[in-house]
Amino acid sequence: MSLLQRLFRIGVSNANAVVDKMEDPAKMADQVIRELSENLQEALSAEAQIKATALQTRANAQKEANLAAEWESKTNQLLDGVESGKIDTAKGNELAGEASKTYQMHNDAATKYKADADNQDAALAKLETKIRALRDAITEAKHRTEMVKSNAKIADASLAINKAISNIDTDGLMATLDRMEAKTTAKQFLADAHADIANSTMSTEQEINKVLGTVNSNSALEVIKAKRAAAKTAQQ
Repeated sequence: MSLLQRLFRIGVSNANAVVDKMEDPAKMADQVIRELSENLQEALSAEAQIKATALQTRANAQKEANLAAEWESKTNQLLDGVESGKIDTAKGNELAGEASKTYQMHNDAATKYKADADNQDAALAKLETKIRALRDAITEAKHRTEMVKSNAKIADASLAINKAISNIDTDGLMATLDRMEAKTTAKQFLADAHADIANSTMSTEQEINKVLGTVNSNSALEVIKAKRAAAKTAQQ
């Protein structure tokens, strides 16, 4: 194996090690969905709390507004009594002053509760917008996660195939086949050489027997042919 091939294999090995240590895309994608879902649950819980607080604040505002109206009515009744002479002027004005203070207290409280409720509704509207965006993000994340998992499977299969191919020393295998062919050819040449040597080293007797064997074989053929010709003549 050449130096360049060795360096290439080392580089591939190191790259494979880096890839193996990388985060699992499918698992990380699932983790993203889990975190988004947890954020959504937290947002929904916060939304419920804000809604409950806003409803309570609205109820308090209405309660204080009702009390303010009640004490405003009492103040007017006292003033009416003073103006009609049914109530002593000094006493009536004193009581009307105290009633007006109570009216003002409840009216201020109603105003404060209403302002708080308005702020809570504004915060709730912003939160609902974020919740919708979060739901959309989860839907997109789920779709992208499916794509990540599908691509991960393809990538894993491609990586396994490429690893297998990279581990195959094609040049080395071909070189081995070349050596085997060369050995086979050399053995055949050696066998032919031995045959030639055997023929060239026959004794005189062996050569005579070989020639006679050929002659005798040919003579036997002539004998058979003569018999066949005689049989045909007899049949005529």
